[in-house]
Amino acid sequence: MEPVLRRFRNRLRRRLASITDLLGKLRGTLAPRAQDVRSQRMCPFCGLITARHKRACLECGKSLNPA
Repeated sequence: MEPVLRRFRNRLRRRLASITDLLGKLRGTLAPRAQDVRSQRMCPFCGLITARHKRACLECGKSLNPA
């Protein structure tokens, strides 16, 4: 009986390892890379933090320098 349980245990370990590896690769493709995450910038006129892709400040409406 023990050889049967040992084979089952080894097979189960390999399956769990392959599933863990697959999930790790999937998470790696879905997670944003550090260089892709763009930071925010501060308006030099009013000091409001604005998203980098915005062309004008959300508070005062003044034009921001191109990023």
